[in-house]
Amino acid sequence: FLLTDQLKGPSSVDGFIHALMRGCRCLEIHCYDGQDNNEPLIHNGTLTSKIPFADTIEMINNYAFETSSYPLILCIENHCSLPQQDRLAELLINVFGDKLYIQSIDERLPSPNQLKGKVLIKVCIIMYIYIMIKKKK
Repeated sequence: FLLTDQLKGPSSVDGFIHALMRGCRCLEIHCYDGQDNNEPLIHNGTLTSKIPFADTIEMINNYAFETSSYPLILCIENHCSLPQQDRLAELLINVFGDKLYIQSIDERLPSPNQLKGKVLIKVCIIMYIYIMIKKKK
């Protein structure tokens, strides 16, 4: 999402689109609270510009399987408050719908072929998002 300088450059969903169109299957997203408890934002904690989480995942959803049907892994580095995490979970469910893989894994992990067309969420820092997704589905 960073197009130039990682400390103070502009951010854009175009960085995610470019990565997906080149076949990338894993994206890292740094989420922070929006101002005045507005929508969660994506940035890297520096002086870079911020982009709305909702706009970003809408665009990711549009391009996720353009070049590959293999699963897309979203690594969410979560810096959000609990209410904002609830909003993140709600947005993930609403945008990705049935593409969102939320099955519990028993003994054997599914193969990449079995996960074609699915979005997998890897949450760093707090597991609250996963719990909220499970409750809302």
